[in-house]
Amino acid sequence: MSNRFLRGAAILATALACGSAGAQGLGLKTGPGPSGAASPLLQTPQLPATPAEALPQTRPQPDSDGIAAVVGSQVITQYDIQLRLRAAEEQIRRQGAQMPPLAQLRAELLNQLIDQLALAQYAQENGITVSNDTVDRAIAQVAAGYKLTPEQFRQQVTSQGLGWSDYKEQIKREILIGRLRERDVASRIKISDQEVDDFLANQAKQPLSAQTQIQLAQIFVPLPSQPSAEQVSEARARIDAALAKLRQGRDFAKLAAEYSQGPEAKDGGNLGVRPANQWPRLFIDAIRGLTPGEISAVIRSPAGFHILKLVAEQGAQTPAATAMQSQVREIVLKASGGKAQESAVKELDGIRQAVEKGEVQFSAKARELSQDVTSAKKGGDLGWILPGELPPALDAALNRLNPGQVSQPITLPGKVVLLQLVDRREHALAPAQERAVARNILLQQKEAKDFDELVKDVRARTYVRIPSADS
Repeated sequence: MSNRFLRGAAILATALACGSAGAQGLGLKTGPGPSGAASPLLQTPQLPATPAEALPQTRPQPDSDGIAAVVGSQVITQYDIQLRLRAAEEQIRRQGAQMPPLAQLRAELLNQLIDQLALAQYAQENGITVSNDTVDRAIAQVAAGYKLTPEQFRQQVTSQGLGWSDYKEQIKREILIGRLRERDVASRIKISDQEVDDFLANQAKQPLSAQTQIQLAQIFVPLPSQPSAEQVSEARARIDAALAKLRQGRDFAKLAAEYSQGPEAKDGGNLGVRPANQWPRLFIDAIRGLTPGEISAVIRSPAGFHILKLVAEQGAQTPAATAMQSQVREIVLKASGGKAQESAVKELDGIRQAVEKGEVQFSAKARELSQDVTSAKKGGDLGWILPGELPPALDAALNRLNPGQVSQPITLPGKVVLLQLVDRREHALAPAQERAVARNILLQQKEAKDFDELVKDVRARTYVRIPSADS
């Protein structure tokens, strides 16, 4: 089994537990993120479930005496940074991007980890808690996503040099930060009608090419950083076998699940939706001239071999504003208080697992159990939903699903919700709907900006010491 999944596993577990998502894939162009957004050095395609971040092919040797930084009451070791540095190098290599200077990359990773520790400490000091059950459920779902038993997953994590308790603490820390962001940032944001007007007016002034949103899927066969001729030959044979079946008319998603060795394989190879200028140049060149539904030839990047599918291209030839609608079902359990919510989460998670195994129908369970009277009568059916029409946490959960998939239980004030994405379609927006989508994009942009300010404020208040190189 490939060992390229630890960072992705950490971020996926956090996303499942916190319900966070970006503003991409909503059908309208978004501007560049604030300074607190993901660094271009480490940016990856936005995926439904897990980013394609990689682990090193060889793990660093621990230096137990090396201290990289002291943050409040916690210590960051040189080994912590070395693990992340190797993972980041592998990620950049897989993308085919230019490797930045090592010192620059290391400094960025150290600063990111300092921010994470400071935020997690601040969250706990201000009353935010994460139970062991929450952490365990998030990790269990990650293991299932990689088709591993909990014990196999644990072995994979520890084989990369990270202790199991350290990994669990990392997941807990990131869930704490997600909850802090929701409580102290997202829930307080308001968007005025004038801001929506200004956003739409600015959209109209942009050239259409700048508005192009591209959705890609891939079949990916990796290569190590210095492959032997035999390794290249084996990888090429595997990708060529997949291409031959594609040319026979076989389903791309099924072949991705069978042949691809990237973390997105379980999602049919789906890499998500991004503006054209945020995809690697190699990918854009490979799909040039394709129409939606067509596939590229085999291309080779420093990471390995790829076959790309242009799933959708939106904006360049679409003068009318459009967005992706989602057909959604829900199951709602009312719950107030920690114990009631924990019980509801466990019950809905059991339903999710049963639906995924084909043991029950989501609609039948909605009719039987859902406490939203209106939707329960219709098997939980909410109809076709546009971005911004549901609470942000539910929108975020939908953004990570492919048709047929079921979300993790989502905790909202007074209730816990389970969603099923039935289908998606492109929808021409009426003026009122266009405003709703625009408002949702502005909410997410403002949330990112305000969270950046919170990070700076917390960092300024936190005791941080970085030993000099010669100390």
